[in-house]
Amino acid sequence: MPHDHSDHGPNCGCGAHRAQDAGPRPPVAEKPPSWRPAQRIRTIAIAIIERGEQILCGPVYDDAGQIKGWRPLGGGVEFGETAEQALTREFTEETEQNLKDIERIAVLENHYAHEGEAGHEVVFVFSAKLENEVLYDADQLAFSEENGPELTAKWISVAKARAGRIAVFPDGLAELL
Repeated sequence: MPHDHSDHGPNCGCGAHRAQDAGPRPPVAEKPPSWRPAQRIRTIAIAIIERGEQILCGPVYDDAGQIKGWRPLGGGVEFGETAEQALTREFTEETEQNLKDIERIAVLENHYAHEGEAGHEVVFVFSAKLENEVLYDADQLAFSEENGPELTAKWISVAKARAGRIAVFPDGLAELL
């Protein structure tokens, strides 16, 4: 069910309420800044949030601003915190929403290339549920990473990811789904 924008409170998930405090919202089509993989092993935690045969993922962009694939939401593990603590912190920081029923399901080692640069991650993969169940009715969820532009997470078909019709990251994730 599409979001009707009748309530822009922090629980609706669309991100419109942020405009009150942060000035005008960036356009959805705003190209995120270019990035390159860190030249070190990076430890991250991601959440597999399911809605039927779909999972919630954010876009991964190339330098031209084109979506090259999708990755479940999450982020970096900081020194001294567990992967689960990092997932909870990152998800709340990026979406202003909370997770529940968090369970670790796998750890992946991901060697990849982005725009010609090598990357290396250790990825803690968790299953989780959205605390605010109303969000399962929305087609998208607003999020932002490290003071970047507002982005939109969407529900991605697991069948299309398994068939290779949609790229999902990290490598090996589609086989886990």
